[in-house]
Amino acid sequence: MDFSVDDTTAELTALVRDMGERLVTDDSLRELDARFGPGTESGGTDRDTARFHARYWEELVRAGVPAALAPESLGGAGLGVIGEALVLRELGRVVAPVPLSPAIRAAHLLEAAGQTDRATAVAEGREIAAVADGWSGSAPEVDWAPIADVIVRSSADGLHVADGAAATVERTVPVDYSCSGLVTGDPGAATALAAGALEFDALRRRVHLAAHQWGVIEAALERTAAYASTRHQFGRPIGTFQAVAARLADGSIDVDAVRLSTLRAAYELDACSGDPGPTAHAAVASAHFWACDAGHRLAHTAVHVHGGVGLDRSEPAHRYFLAAKADEFRLGGATRQLLDLGDVLATAGDPWEYSA
Repeated sequence: MDFSVDDTTAELTALVRDMGERLVTDDSLRELDARFGPGTESGGTDRDTARFHARYWEELVRAGVPAALAPESLGGAGLGVIGEALVLRELGRVVAPVPLSPAIRAAHLLEAAGQTDRATAVAEGREIAAVADGWSGSAPEVDWAPIADVIVRSSADGLHVADGAAATVERTVPVDYSCSGLVTGDPGAATALAAGALEFDALRRRVHLAAHQWGVIEAALERTAAYASTRHQFGRPIGTFQAVAARLADGSIDVDAVRLSTLRAAYELDACSGDPGPTAHAAVASAHFWACDAGHRLAHTAVHVHGGVGLDRSEPAHRYFLAAKADEFRLGGATRQLLDLGDVLATAGDPWEYSA
């Protein structure tokens, strides 16, 4: 399978990486931790105190990144889920707290529901979106809800859209201290969507999470390998010890597994033309298994090889551990993904038996 990308996608991901490496520095993340991080959990009720990298988000919007990943009918570049995954990988590499995934998802959902003006506002970054996954009358925990201008809620009835200012949001404290809250209140009337739109969005979300996890563990491994090459014990770098070198080598294999399975899942979603079948579902479940399983191993490898430094809040390694664990929890854990994959195999057989 050919996972090569076009020049537009390559240029966009390079731009996002360059901006991330310049703006999302360890110092800038320490400043965000001081707003809403360990010991400051009572804050975070607005944009000034939430753990939100406003400067990086503003630069992404100014560069047209959310707009490029919007539906083509809104002026998007038609980069598909593969393009989205490659960009979200870059956010994971610098653990950037910005609401790009909900912006992409909300723009597509709003456009599918015929709310073009609001979809355009989200795609252009004039409004920050949060997307609640499902609505059953309870209070769902929604990423970015505390600072959202619009909250999009999907349910079996269709799409509910509410102004963020009108929603009641109770701030929560995820393991990575990201911006999230419980949303309560009447979701309002639902707008019907085309068949398969909500199903496709649910799979898109899972690919976004897997892609973010790919970036998190890839950068965590790179940082850990660099540390192992400079930290000396017994007169030699610890990276030369067989046990450490073997664990880092296993980590490299895990990163490749997440990379390949995530790209395969994105490819299958792009190929299904908005109507995901067993092949797309199996690919997404497989990507999720690797993101959870490999993410768990690499998060612990990074902390273990760093020693006590790995849990020192003054060092960046702990952020990658927390980000990897948060992604694992949001994905639902490796066992859940194997159950999903097993269900596909039991009901549809091997979806890849005749695949290219």
